[in-house]
Amino acid sequence: MSNAKETPRQKMIGMMYLVLTCLLALNVTKEVLQGFVTINESIETTNSNFTANTQKMLNSLQDAITNGKNEAKPYYAKAKEVTQLSQTTFDYITTLKQNIQQYTENVKGADTMKLARIEKLDDYDKPTYLLIGPDETKPADTKYSAKELRRNITTLTTELNKMIDEMKDKKGTMLPTEDYQILKEKIKLFTPHDNFKDKEGKAISWEIKNFYNMPLAGVITNLSKMQSDIRNIESEMVTTFAGAAGKLTIKFDVLQARIVPVSQYVQSGSPYSADVFLTASSTKFNADNMQFILGDVDTTTGKLNEGAVALPIDNGTGKISIPTSGAGHKEIKGWIKLKGLDGLYKYYRYENEYIVANAAVAVSPDKMNVFYIGVDNPLTVSAAGVAPTDLVVNVSGCGATLVSNGNGKYTTKASSTGTCIVTVMAKTPNGLRQQGAPQYFRVKRFPNPPLKVAGKSTYGTIEMKLNDAKNINVLGVDNAGFDFVAQFKMEKFNMCIVNASGISQPFPCSGYALSTEAKDALKRLRVGNKVYFEDIKVQAPDGPRDFSTIKVVVK
Repeated sequence: MSNAKETPRQKMIGMMYLVLTCLLALNVTKEVLQGFVTINESIETTNSNFTANTQKMLNSLQDAITNGKNEAKPYYAKAKEVTQLSQTTFDYITTLKQNIQQYTENVKGADTMKLARIEKLDDYDKPTYLLIGPDETKPADTKYSAKELRRNITTLTTELNKMIDEMKDKKGTMLPTEDYQILKEKIKLFTPHDNFKDKEGKAISWEIKNFYNMPLAGVITNLSKMQSDIRNIESEMVTTFAGAAGKLTIKFDVLQARIVPVSQYVQSGSPYSADVFLTASSTKFNADNMQFILGDVDTTTGKLNEGAVALPIDNGTGKISIPTSGAGHKEIKGWIKLKGLDGLYKYYRYENEYIVANAAVAVSPDKMNVFYIGVDNPLTVSAAGVAPTDLVVNVSGCGATLVSNGNGKYTTKASSTGTCIVTVMAKTPNGLRQQGAPQYFRVKRFPNPPLKVAGKSTYGTIEMKLNDAKNINVLGVDNAGFDFVAQFKMEKFNMCIVNASGISQPFPCSGYALSTEAKDALKRLRVGNKVYFEDIKVQAPDGPRDFSTIKVVVK
């Protein structure tokens, strides 16, 4: 950097740049921390859903026992044991989260369920000190440390593994081999291990991987994720036990990969965002045991409310197709009605939102706001929500023609002045549909460019030194000012000289070059003489044109 003394204005600009950089850094930090808050809230919601699902399965097993199906009793007992073991570890992590928040913020009565209310989300030091200790090479083994957390999780996974190993081949609680292997794999994935490496390839422990030098927001979210894993395993085991008992199990034999984008329409420069997931269905689903309902239903009696309809089913999937009218924000709601193997119906709510927009079209000239006669006028044509390959573009008026260059690019060429009309249609299953109102463009002739004499552009009179004037060889057309490929070509002109003796005879010249006679005459020029270029004929893109006289005054 330069060591030159800065002016007060330069210093002020430098200070403003420094402040702006700091603000930008703060904004990035806030956005990252807000991301942890959002993720944590989503995980907490997922945990609640897992808990609700587990409770439904327990209730179903209990109902089966009440209805005399005693074979469900041992599975119900094992399911209750799973929930008790899981709840113990889940509650420990909740207490750990509260303790970390209290220690970091030096407060009491912390509420980790509301991560958005925590002020020191960006504190790295205190959570690390509490969970790891002062030396990361020797993680501390104290109360509410990462090592203590690891022992609690390991105890849970050990007990769960022991349980399903005992159930695998035991009469009365036997587990199908496939279900047993799935549960073993889930438990294995959750069991803490040290098979991690840092960026330099050095081995690191589970404790360091999960909690070292991580902000409070990340630590709380990470712990919530562990709680979610516990609830997931708990729900999977209880559901598997219920299925093994022959109750409420559904065999899903139709798997499909689905992608749900945030938006089908993405502006250039913005990211394309979508969720990709695997859906499971069953060929056994039909009108006898499942119903997709668009609208509301009385879940007690099963009676559809007014306006609600049952949707067609295709291979276990409900199909929605509804007409739209009027632009604006729309909502769609309904229910999935499923009959379990116990003969009871369960209802699952679904809802979504979408936006209906009026057809819109954009037709923009790439270089000017008008069309010019005799040249290729580039166009870019697009319509919101419609692929370029599904557009049909037409032009009318002024003898205009249109050529597609692919990917929404077109070239139009007109032959007379006036107004051109561009219309855009979209290909739809029901035929062509107009996109927006027709677009009108004025069609004009190119303005005359300046002429060029001895490297100087002019529309009329120019002054020139004697030596320069004597060396004039051509009379050209300056096309450099046009964005279009529009060439004006010199065809012919006359040159004459005015001196003290009067006006010389005209010297005809063909093309842009001066004739030999005209060049000889220029060599006899004197200061004060005038050179005239007259009767200038130029071939323009739209035909021949006459140009105004050019006068050169010799100085």
